[in-house]
Amino acid sequence: MAFSSLSRFVIQMFPYAIERLLVVETVPEIREVFLEGAAQLGFDFALYAAQFMLSVPSSVLRDKPIVFTNFPLQLMAAAQMLGRLDSDPWIQWVLDNDGEIAADDLQALPGVVSPSLQLAARHGLGQCQIVSLRDKVLDSVGAVLVVPEQGADAATLARRWRQSGRELRVLAWVMHMRIATMNRALPVTTLTPRQREVLTWRSAGKTVGEVATILGITPATVEKHTRLAREALGVATTSQAVLKAHVCRLLVPPDPSGPRGPGLS
Repeated sequence: MAFSSLSRFVIQMFPYAIERLLVVETVPEIREVFLEGAAQLGFDFALYAAQFMLSVPSSVLRDKPIVFTNFPLQLMAAAQMLGRLDSDPWIQWVLDNDGEIAADDLQALPGVVSPSLQLAARHGLGQCQIVSLRDKVLDSVGAVLVVPEQGADAATLARRWRQSGRELRVLAWVMHMRIATMNRALPVTTLTPRQREVLTWRSAGKTVGEVATILGITPATVEKHTRLAREALGVATTSQAVLKAHVCRLLVPPDPSGPRGPGLS
């Protein structure tokens, strides 16, 4: 991309790209806006990967990672053959650091061997800028990788980053925060009205005896509905059941009309 065209995008279209990120409602729409914006900033290829809700115990709920890219399908298929990438140096770098680093600079560090970055280089996509999204959203991790063009050299990457790295970084931050605020694809779990009531009152700090008094049922019935709720949610403890019900938006506000009778027991 010519410098004049890039400058024109930054001045005229970059605010529009940010606005679009704030109003779209689905991950595919966000993907389209981000990849288009990255290309207009001089980066033909981009990859985004993130995971949210990390403070929720995996025994209760583990949010699936969100990953999208326009890297060539052949490269992505080959990357899958590498197996788990959790220990790959670039992933460890984004978990431990803020800011950004060029792939060449990362691989120049002592002892760093990145199978995935080496694979990208064999496909002509080795000149990559890695952006850490650590701490941009509470309880999340994320990264963006951008490549100017297939076959680019280190000078091209450095020049593009000098020209539009700041805007690319802001675009990535806004995208990451927007995805964090979207409704999650939660597991389908069904609780009975009484089970939801019992967990709601337990989440408010009420004891079994207090819940029984409030709902007009016996403590044994409260224990029964609590046990059935744990089984339905697939957890071992009442605390885990309350947390998972909260995350899955299954808790209900207490009935403002006061204690309920035994009709739902």
